[in-house]
Parts: sequence; C-alpha cells; structure tokens
Amino acid sequence: MAEILLGVTGGIAAYKSLDVLRMLQRHGHGVSVVMTHTAERFVGAASFAALSRREVGTTMFGDDDQPGYHHLDVNDGMDLMLVAPASANSIAQMASGMATNLLTSCYLAFRGPVVVAPAMNTSMWLHPATQRNIESLRAFGVHIIEPESGLLADGATGPGRLAEPTVIVDAVESLLRGVSHHGDLAGTQVLISAGGTREPIDAVRFVGNRSSGRMAWALAAAAHDRGADVTVVQANVDLPREQGITYLDASTAAEMREVCRTQFPGTDMLIMCAAVADYRPVDQRAGKLDKSAADSLTVQMERTTDILAELSALRDEQVLVGFAAEHGPEGLERARGKRVRKAVDMVVHNDAAVDGAAFEGPDNIITIIGPGDAELALPRMSKRQCADAILDAVLPLVSGGAPVTA
Repeated sequence: MAEILLGVTGGIAAYKSLDVLRMLQRHGHGVSVVMTHTAERFVGAASFAALSRREVGTTMFGDDDQPGYHHLDVNDGMDLMLVAPASANSIAQMASGMATNLLTSCYLAFRGPVVVAPAMNTSMWLHPATQRNIESLRAFGVHIIEPESGLLADGATGPGRLAEPTVIVDAVESLLRGVSHHGDLAGTQVLISAGGTREPIDAVRFVGNRSSGRMAWALAAAAHDRGADVTVVQANVDLPREQGITYLDASTAAEMREVCRTQFPGTDMLIMCAAVADYRPVDQRAGKLDKSAADSLTVQMERTTDILAELSALRDEQVLVGFAAEHGPEGLERARGKRVRKAVDMVVHNDAAVDGAAFEGPDNIITIIGPGDAELALPRMSKRQCADAILDAVLPLVSGGAPVTA
C-alpha cells in the first residue's frame, strides 16, 4: 500500500479524477487530494473529501489561515504524486518552476515520482508551447501519460482527451512496482506485433478485424518499464506512442511479415500479439468497385503466410510468444494445439465470445499456456496487468531457461 497525492486541475475531465481516486483505493492505496481553484469550479472539494475521507487541500494557507509550510506538510509521507487531469496552464507552470498555488507548490517540493496526465483541447495540446512544456517535464523525470484521441467536450475530435482511469491507475501501479520489476528485462531486445492487418479488396474497401492494439501497447509499455529495448511492428493502431519505444508501420499481412522477418534475427523475445489476417483477396481491384455493376460480389481469398510459425522454424535461441483469440468453449484446446503445432514457448488465449475479454476494451481475460505443461488462468483484469503477468511467466526463459525447439 502506498500514499498517493492526487492533484486535480481545472477542466471538464476533472470528474474522472473521482474514478481514479476510487480505483487507487481499491488497489489498497491511501489518497490525499489537492485542487486548484479552477478545478473546484468543475467538481467540488467536498466530493473528493467524501471519497478520500481526508481533508482536501485547496489553499496555500493552513487551517489557522496563517502563512507557513502547508505545501510541505501535504507532501509529508507521500510516495507518489499524480496530477490528473493536468491542464495546459498547470503544465506550463510546472515546466517553468512557478508555484502560484498549493498544487504547483507541492509539485516543486515533491521528491518522489511524479505522474502527469494531460487533458485539454486538441489545439492547445498540439501547440508548440505545450509540447515544449511536456518535453521539459519529461526532462525533469516526470512520467507523462499521453492523452487519447477522441470526441472532446467542445465537439471536436482529436488528441487531448484524458487517458482512461484504468490506464492512469495502471501507470501508477507500474511505477510503484518498479522496485521489484525494475531492470529484470534490461538489455533484452523485445519485438512485439500489434493491431490488425487490412487486406485490400479495392482502393477503398478491405478485409480487416477489430483488434485495437491495446494489449500489444500494454505489453510494450510493461517491457519498456522493465528495461527492455522494445520495437513494435504496428498495423493500423490509433493509440498514443510512448517515448523510448521504436514503432515500425505495416498495414497488410505481407508487410508485417516482411518487417518482422527483418527485425527477428536481432531479437531475444518475439510476442506476436497482432491479429494478422488468415486470408487475403487473390486480386486487388484497381480503383473502386462499382456496386451498380452487379447485385452480388464474390471475392476469392487465399491463405496468408503464418508469420509466427515461419519465424519459429527460423529461430536461433529467441523466446516466442503467440496469441490465440478463439471463440467458444473449444477455443482453449485449439490454443493448446497452436502452441505445440507452431513450436512456440507460450500462447496467450482469450475468448472473443466473452464480452470485453478480447478486442477494443481496456480489460482482458487470458489463460497463459506454457512454458511446458504450465497453464495459468487469470480473472478479468486490465490489459496492463495482463501484460505484467505474461512477462512474469516468460521471464525465466529469458533469464536462462531453454526455449522450445522446433
């Protein structure tokens, strides 16, 4: 259990901080809250006081209304500071070393890890001044949780939306676990495939799937936090990219195969998390098909190359992990067969028939098959928690265990 100082700044996303607070409490942490006066215009201090069961800090002065060291008193005993949401104004003050309110004063005096989750209008987020301030905070060692893209309060669509509370809490948990996990993958070259490939029918239409890339993104972040050198081969993923991770783009199964084959020889661990198309159209039609030309359309399909099986046959001493998004009660047995057939070290199974257990959402329900005869069935948890469980399971192989040989 840790003591966390939650800073809330002004913005419509301030209401989500209540969810963050409750999630942190469910993880067993104590949470104290400091707010800017602007934040109080969106969510009252009484709401945070009721949930945290602690006094909420809103002013530089203590209860006796006398100047003193209130910001130092607030920081006392805190293990981590989280600012969520962080407005453009507060980020600018933090980057400039200004202490105009209790929150920014607490930040300047804080001596533990600091996490900042920005939230603002797209134009404000993309402005060079904001980007410069974000880079300044990173240079100070602040951990930035990139905002997500989506529909914003002003009706616009683009980057700037506060990351989901589960993502924020996962980042906090990762930092707090850093002592036990820090460096256990140092020097390891990890290659991760992500997203879903798209196989063109014509210049407009394609055959694709629902993979969002969230699971692979969580794996990449978890491996990076453990000290690994991470390369992600991504297909059609629309998620913020984390600093320190290398991203390579591929759209089709053939493109992903080419990039993975190129990167594989220098890799210690391959995690094939992408949903790669099993079939593709034999012929890609030029231009756009005219639907008025016929009442029906038949598209002849052909098998794509099984990238994981191909790389398994080519491997030297790399550790290989595959994913099996199956459907229905027989899926687990099919996933077991996939591990044996492709001669890989581990397969991670999830059931796409279970709502929220596979694609698009923040959570997953997985069974880790391997190494050997080992199996670990996990309850529903965040994809970041799943990622850490997967890396925990594969770590003995990276640390000297013998990988499966074809």
